[in-house]
Order: sequence, then C-alpha cells, then structure tokens
Amino acid sequence: MRHNTIRRLLGIGLATTTLLMGAELAITQPSYAAPCGNQSNCDDPIEDPIPVPVKPSRPGGYEPLYVALGDSFGSGEGAPDAMLPWVNEKCHRSALSAPLRAAKRLAQNNKYAGNILYSSFACSGATLDLTQGLNGTKDGGILTGQTSTGMPSQISQVNAKYGSRKIDAMSISIGGNDLSYADILQDCSFGNCVPWDSQTRKLFAHDKPRLQTSLNSLITAIQGDYYGNNRALQGNVSYVYLTAYPDLFNNANGYTCNSTGGLFVEGFTQAENEVMRGYLGELNNMLATAVADANTRPVVGHRPVWKLIAAPDFTRNGYCATSNKFINTYNDSMWNQHDHKGTMHPNAAGHLAWSNQLYNSLSWIATS
Repeated sequence: MRHNTIRRLLGIGLATTTLLMGAELAITQPSYAAPCGNQSNCDDPIEDPIPVPVKPSRPGGYEPLYVALGDSFGSGEGAPDAMLPWVNEKCHRSALSAPLRAAKRLAQNNKYAGNILYSSFACSGATLDLTQGLNGTKDGGILTGQTSTGMPSQISQVNAKYGSRKIDAMSISIGGNDLSYADILQDCSFGNCVPWDSQTRKLFAHDKPRLQTSLNSLITAIQGDYYGNNRALQGNVSYVYLTAYPDLFNNANGYTCNSTGGLFVEGFTQAENEVMRGYLGELNNMLATAVADANTRPVVGHRPVWKLIAAPDFTRNGYCATSNKFINTYNDSMWNQHDHKGTMHPNAAGHLAWSNQLYNSLSWIATS
C-alpha cells in the first residue's frame, strides 16, 4: 500500500511536468487511452496511460492548405539541415526554413483532427520574372521558369500539384534578387558603393521600376486584372502574405556593423552598410505598397486579402554580432554548407526567429 501511494505521487508529478513542457509533447501522444486489460496495477497512475481528449473533426472534413513561394530567404538558404542538408538540392530548400518551421507548428497546434497541408516551392536565386538587369538577365522563378534550375514557374508548380483547389494561405518572399542583391553585396565588398555614381546606385536605379512592374504582374497572376482576367494561378487564395526582409547589418549592441578588413562581408564599412540598409528599407516599402495596391484594386470575381508580414527583429543579431548571430558571413557559409551561397542569409537561428513571425500571422489556420 505504501509503494502504491509513492507511485501515485510520482505519477502526479510526471503528469504535471508533461503539461508544463508544453503542447509539443501533447501532440505526440495518441488521441485515445489504451485499455488496462488484465494488468493487476490498473489503479496505479504511473503506469496507466494518460487520456488525451479526442480532437473534433474540422467541419466538412476540410484540410487547410498553406503554400510558400519565394527566393533564397524563403527556401532556407544559409540554414542546411545537418541530417538532410537540402529537401530540394537545386533550390537549396531546407527543412529548417522559416516557412517549413511555421507549417510544423501549425500542424502541432491544430485543434482539429486531420491534417494541415503544406508545400514550399521557394527556390534560391528566384526573381519574379525574366527581366534584363545591368549585369545580365534575371533568373526568373515566380511568374516565369527559373533559368538556373530549369524548373517551371513556381505558380505553374502550384497549379500542377493542386489545380483549382482552394489555398487558404500563401506566403511569398521575393524582391531581393530583383534588386540585384548579390551584385550589390559584391560592389559594396570589393568596391565602394557609397558614391552617387557607384555601380550599386546604378543597379538600384535600373531595377526599382522593373520590380514595381513585376509586383503588379504578381498581383494580376494571383487575382486577375481589373476585369478579373489574366490570372495564372488556378486556385483561389484566401490570404496572400508578402514577407519583409530583416535588417542584416547590426552588431550585438545594436550598432551598424563596421568591418574594413577580411573576406567579403567583413569588408563592408559602416557607410556601406547604411547604404544597403537604406535599399533594404526601400524594398520593404515597395512590398507594403504592393499589398496596398492589391487590396484596393477593383476586381471582378475572387480577390484574396493581402498582408505584409513584418520582418523579425534582428537589431542585435546581424552578420557582425559576436554572439547570437542570425546572419551568415562568408566563412559561416563555407563552414555550414561548403559553399558561399549562404553568405548574408539567415542561419538556423535566424530562420527560427523568422518562423515565429510567420506562425503568428498564420496561426488562425490551426484554430479556425
């Protein structure tokens, strides 16, 4: 009798600990309690299974669908998984990317029985469409096929997989490559991008109006033009989320990086970092303007709700932070993924922080 009492107390403590550890443990348990059978100690709570309430069925048995499109910031470039570096090698699509992590949390916190469906088509190097830049043709990817991978447009891939099925939420990370992100990094690293006649200034002046046109084409591809025509996406989308880009350029104290020696990003001066931060701010403003334009455009037929997801706060986590860094340097990229492509992209910690922003905006999928 004394041993049974001790075991009951231990069982209560274990059950309490399980609850305190959070929902992620609870979701791994079965949705039913196994019977005691002929066990002689069925009254012993340390060995009795913990009953888990059966989740209600979602009305109509419907399974929500979340789709992610985008560039390297959406694919997970810079954050390869140690077990399987890339879910898709061509696109450097990682299981540690922010969209996939957000999708896993949605599934874990789903209050209904059944699944929450998710697919990512984000691909490193992607631009909205094929346009001519000062340093060559843009790669394409969202609205047109992507030349570097040989893959069809991401919207075509969505159509091929889901057809006219309703899409509850779509997140899109895009714009950096359209504004010659990699070329600007190189100009600021190996040259001086501060003067008004620098190559960086010329690149931005050339690319900005083309990005504005491409963002307008993106709106049309998803919801149609003013008359509801020329849609490229077959399914109706309830919510479209454009994701803003985080600040990459601060140290652990929140001050702008200033590194005048070393390889690649370590060669950015404080003034050059401020130039790049300014362009990043203009890009985020362009994304916000596109969201406003989409929501106010008169459309015949279906129109999704467009929203801008604010970038996560990387104020003390930039590429030159000595601790708790969220952004890869050239050396970080070479060490983590054995190439330079993850340079100035979020690492695993950065994608985790970004996934929290995504999840906060998408959590309604799991609860409504």
